[in-house]
Amino acid sequence: MWRGILLGTALYLLIGEDAEANLKLNGVSYIVALVWAYYDGMFIRRIWAMAFVEAAFMLLIGVQVANLLAAVFGNPMLGT
Repeated sequence: MWRGILLGTALYLLIGEDAEANLKLNGVSYIVALVWAYYDGMFIRRIWAMAFVEAAFMLLIGVQVANLLAAVFGNPMLGT
């Protein structure tokens, strides 16, 4: 869960006004989550088959945390 919070905070801090760049940022953040989950599963727990699912959940948590931060502190895309 804490990894999703870290990912969401990073997404919020990196979001900009360009919608296309934000879409690419979401793709890159999934790759980061996947590498992180694969590293955690392969080298720490020795279970790597669920890395894709774990990364998807981590990304969903991260996006929700970024949305929460945007609601609380303002969304740079909307200029608020």
